[in-house]
Amino acid sequence: MKRHACWLVLALGCAGPDDPRTLDSGLDTSDSAGTLDDETDELPDVPGDSGDGDGDSGDGDSGDGDGDGDSGDGDGDGEVYGPPLYPDARVHSPINVYARDNLASIRALAPTAPEDVFMKIGASSTVSPSTLYCFADGMAELDIHEQTLGPTLDHFLLGQAGDTTPFDRDTLAAESGRTAGWAIEGAPSPVDQERAAIHPEGPSLALVHYGTNDMQQGITYASAMPAYYANMSDLLDLLINAGVVPIVFGISRRLDLEAADLWVQTYNAVARGLAQARTIPFIDLRHALEPLPGYGISGDGIHLEGFNGGPCILSPEGLTHGYNVRNLIALEGLDRARRSLLADDTLDEPTLQLEGLGDIDDPLEIPALPFADTNSTVDAPSLMLDVYSGCEALADETGPENIYRVELAELTAIRAMVLDREGVDVDLHLLDDSASEAGCIARGDRMIETTLAPGTYYFALDTFVNGQGVEQGGAYTFVVLACEDGDVDCL
Repeated sequence: MKRHACWLVLALGCAGPDDPRTLDSGLDTSDSAGTLDDETDELPDVPGDSGDGDGDSGDGDSGDGDGDGDSGDGDGDGEVYGPPLYPDARVHSPINVYARDNLASIRALAPTAPEDVFMKIGASSTVSPSTLYCFADGMAELDIHEQTLGPTLDHFLLGQAGDTTPFDRDTLAAESGRTAGWAIEGAPSPVDQERAAIHPEGPSLALVHYGTNDMQQGITYASAMPAYYANMSDLLDLLINAGVVPIVFGISRRLDLEAADLWVQTYNAVARGLAQARTIPFIDLRHALEPLPGYGISGDGIHLEGFNGGPCILSPEGLTHGYNVRNLIALEGLDRARRSLLADDTLDEPTLQLEGLGDIDDPLEIPALPFADTNSTVDAPSLMLDVYSGCEALADETGPENIYRVELAELTAIRAMVLDREGVDVDLHLLDDSASEAGCIARGDRMIETTLAPGTYYFALDTFVNGQGVEQGGAYTFVVLACEDGDVDCL
């Protein structure tokens, strides 16, 4: 049956809002094909049947929520209480006890914000009438997802976002062709304007979707990355500090430009790493769209296409179209966040966690590609690597370093990047299995692209020391991934 907006059928028993749970813990997943958005932007999402971890296998005790680990080992099966790694090949990032507590700690910064109001932040994909609006027009069909997602849809349909619902509100924090930098520019910024306008207490969640336009802001896709990283970092931190839980969307394929498409996974790896560092939800849109005909993308090669019966028809037929999948995954993401904030027992257990100390004897382990880690070289455990002679380098790297190890089972073209902020200079070094200065294979201030034979390799994220003898150590995000087939830069 068609769903109708909850505010039209309260007498039929739509679910009301739940009381918020505020735990205290530490912070650090219709437009027909002819109706398209006009400007370059990123796009869609995907269904929850491919590794979304919605299962109810979790039995962890949430503890008192103070983040000190008194909830035991997590799920009772030996998992250490700590942040999960966000692996590839799943639509929704995992939620363990630590992640659940972390979302509650963010919400505790603004406990009076309504739990049934979310805000939308992005560009043309976000402002498209095919994105989310249809959940409020009475024509949505959840099909087999009714039982699991129906209560969450009803919950947010009751939310008062300005003079409408969060689904069909025309957000001030999204415009076609915009970037993450635009969202936080000005006083007040578009994000601040929307937070104030959507509700006097602000929203509790935010759907954040940037990357496609950001890719175009440099001479190369690589040169555009630092600004994307900095702007997204600031945007996510602004929301978190305001007590809003961001849900970060990756970007979909770029069929308009082959060179751009080869960089989509790198931008997604960085977006995933930014979310992982803050233990907030990430939704892999590209992965969700991969099974669809034409990847769910319209004839312009950038924007999604939708089912002609409506983009919120979540039937098997509807879910062969891009916007329909995107709407399903967005609703799943809202559902997972809502249930996490209720501290229910639906957890993704066990989850992968970062292992190792970061020195040569006990390096940080890269379990699979793509991999991301946000860390710092301040007080890093290793001081053994100073001048990387194998790369004929003269740079003074006498500051502390973090060392990572990866095992490659086959010939692999890789792209590795380190991203830091002003005042920090952490350099990237690729070493052979000797993990020595003489074993340096390649180095870069920001990026290494090469092809590696099967074997053991190390990455040293090392602190540069300037000409005045001052260590330029600090926080960084490190990502490494296998390059796309056909990416000649990685050969």
